[in-house]
Amino acid sequence: MRRKIMISLFCSAVIVVLMLYVIMDLYLYTYDPTWRGIINSRHIQEKPYVFILGASYAYPINATHVAESLEKNDLEYEIYNLADMSDTPTHRLKSLEHLISLKPEVVIYCVSITDFENPVTQSDIMNRSSTDEFETLNPKKEITKILSMTTQNNLDGKFPTSPKERTILSIKYLIRGPEFIHNPFINYKITPVTDEKTFDAKYNFTFRGVDTSYNNEERIALQKIITELKKNNTKIILFTAPHHKVFLDAVGESNLIVFESIMTEIAKQNDIDVHFLHDKYEEMNIWRDPHHIAVNKEAVIYSDDIASILEKELEN
Repeated sequence: MRRKIMISLFCSAVIVVLMLYVIMDLYLYTYDPTWRGIINSRHIQEKPYVFILGASYAYPINATHVAESLEKNDLEYEIYNLADMSDTPTHRLKSLEHLISLKPEVVIYCVSITDFENPVTQSDIMNRSSTDEFETLNPKKEITKILSMTTQNNLDGKFPTSPKERTILSIKYLIRGPEFIHNPFINYKITPVTDEKTFDAKYNFTFRGVDTSYNNEERIALQKIITELKKNNTKIILFTAPHHKVFLDAVGESNLIVFESIMTEIAKQNDIDVHFLHDKYEEMNIWRDPHHIAVNKEAVIYSDDIASILEKELEN
C-alpha cells in the first residue's frame, strides 16, 4: 500500500513538473503580435515587424520610442521588444520556428559575453558554497546553485523570476493579452537609476573566461538562429549587451577582446553586421544594476542607439 502511494506521488510530481515546464514558456510558443487576449478583440497590424531578441539585458529598450524615431525618417515598422528573462540562444532556438512563422522583416539580436562564458564546474559551485556557509539559507540562491551545476551554466543574476511568475505570465497572456503590447514578455515598468557608487561595495563578480570552442552550445545555437532567419529572408542584426564597468572590470580586457573577435567572426561568416555596445555606457549613470540599464528617461540613449542602428540597416 505504501509503495503504491509513493509511486502515485512520484507520478503526480512528474506530471505537475512537466505541465509547469510547458506552461512556463507557453507565451513564447503562442506569441502573436496581434493577440490581445481571449477577452479582447484582435488588432491587425499592417506594418512590417521588427523583433528585438535577447535576455533581460535588452528589455530596457523602449520599442515604442524606437518606432517613433524610425517614423521621423519615413521608416514605418512595428517594433516589438521580445527580450525574455534569462534567455539564451539555446533557449530561443526552441521557439524559433514559431517566431519565423510570424514573418518578421528584421530581427535585431542582443548577445552577451555571458553567453560565451566557460561552463560552471562542480568545484566552482562547491567553492562558492563554502564562502557562503555562514549566510542565511536562501532557497532561490540554493536552487540557482543546483541548476548551475546541472546545466553547467552560471545562472547568477540570470534567474530573476520564479516558475510561479512565469506561469502567471503565460496565463495572463492567454486570457487578456500582453500588459505591454510592444514589450510583452517582461513587465515594462519604470525603474529608478541606482547610484553606481554603491556597485563596488554591493557586487563581487567573477568571470571564468570566454569559451572559444566551436562546440560551445550557445555559439552553435546562435549560428542556427542566424541561418534559419536568413533562409526565411529575415534580415538579422547583432549587437552586444551593455554592462557596467564593475562587471566589465571583472571580465578583464583580454576576455573582452576574445569576445569581440568571436562576434566579428560570426558576423563575417554570415555576412551580417554586429554592433558593439557592451562597453559604450560602462561609466554612465543610467544603470539599475551592473547588468541592466534602467527603464528610465535618463537612460533613453540605449533606445536611441538601437533606433540609429536600425535606421542605418533599414536604409541599406
